[in-house]
Amino acid sequence: MADTDPARAGVITLTYIYRTGCHLCEAMWSELDGIRSSGVVQFDCIDLACESDLEERYGDRIPLLFHGELELARYFLDSDRLDSYLAELDQTG
Repeated sequence: MADTDPARAGVITLTYIYRTGCHLCEAMWSELDGIRSSGVVQFDCIDLACESDLEERYGDRIPLLFHGELELARYFLDSDRLDSYLAELDQTG
């Protein structure tokens, strides 16, 4: 999903799928603090409790981090992989 707001040009939107009260979800969200505060990435946050179709699809296989259809993380954040991916996107424009 492309961000069409000119003020947000160059901002990457990642989708974060979680469940309220999930300790792994809370841990990953905390690990994303640096990226969240950078202003380079924005997040669409989806709580599985509110999305029955996603709840059925993913169940307990959370948290998840996506860019479009590409799964970037499941259960645990690989910061090096995410940083490399974001740097690659930045270079390709």
